[in-house]
Amino acid sequence: MAKPGVLHKSAGIFDAEEMAAMENAIEAVCAELGIRRSDSASRERVAGHVMRSWASGHRLPLNLVQAGLDSAARFEA
Repeated sequence: MAKPGVLHKSAGIFDAEEMAAMENAIEAVCAELGIRRSDSASRERVAGHVMRSWASGHRLPLNLVQAGLDSAARFEA
């Protein structure tokens, strides 16, 4: 059974510490790009890229932020 507050991915389960690291990166990217909390589609796109970065082993904060920023570049291209 799923624990509340834990995100499930096919690659595994993220714990609270991992989620906090990803959330920090997502918030930093959204702040930098001016993405509002109400823009769920853009925030989900950023989150997806950050989570894929984490799952692939690129877990340094700058790697996570870069992955989120890359999501915006791909959307604009």
